[in-house]
Parts: sequence; C-alpha cells; structure tokens
Amino acid sequence: MANQKRILLIDVDDSRRESRVLLLTSAGFSVDIRRNHVEAERLDHEGEFDLVIVTLHGGPGRAAQYSDRLSRAKPRLPILLLTDSDVYVPPETLSHSMETGDPAALIREVASMLVGSIYVRELPCPNPK
Repeated sequence: MANQKRILLIDVDDSRRESRVLLLTSAGFSVDIRRNHVEAERLDHEGEFDLVIVTLHGGPGRAAQYSDRLSRAKPRLPILLLTDSDVYVPPETLSHSMETGDPAALIREVASMLVGSIYVRELPCPNPK
C-alpha cells in the first residue's frame, strides 16, 4: 500500500519480537527488523521509516546514546524506546509534524498495542538547555 506506515523495529532476538511484529503487521504497518542498534546504524537508512522502535531490555540507558545520535542526525524522525515496563520517546521527537501523518498519534497507537497503555514519557534531557 502506498500510504502504509513503515516501522523499523530494532529488537534483540527474543520471544516478544515475533509478537510485536505480528501486532504491527496485523494493524497494517510494514515492519523491518534489525537485531540491534549497531546493525541498524551500520545500514544508515533509518530516515526512510515513519517510526523507529528500539527495544531495551534492562533499562533505557543502553540505547540512549544511539537514539540521541539518531535524533540529531534525523530530527524529524519519531523514535519510540520500549523497556520491559515503560515506553519512552527522546526529547522533542514528538514536536515535529510529518507529511506522512501525525507522529504522536502513530506512537500512541503503537505504544498501546505493545504495552497496553497510551502513556508515553519523554526521557530526561542529558544536557538541559
């Protein structure tokens, strides 16, 4: 479909990845998978997607540097960070409009499918302005 949202899912190989992909594809999203942020960064094509989802097993700190680099390199790209208990977004990634639609609504929809909640929190800024 021409208007189909494209999602890049960066997820370690665990039992939940298949469930996440099934939920997203069943909802009409096109999903590409990378096993870790190093693999995704090496290909350097994240900007081709409507949303990047990075799963974090063990807390938001492990991939924070990657999401910071990605949001600086592609500031209009919505990023969703999933931990085992919360959903985070890097600061300011929800404030930009996109021609492909409403990124905040897309993130809330995906967040509710993956964790059963529409509660999305911003990560604190590492260097406040």
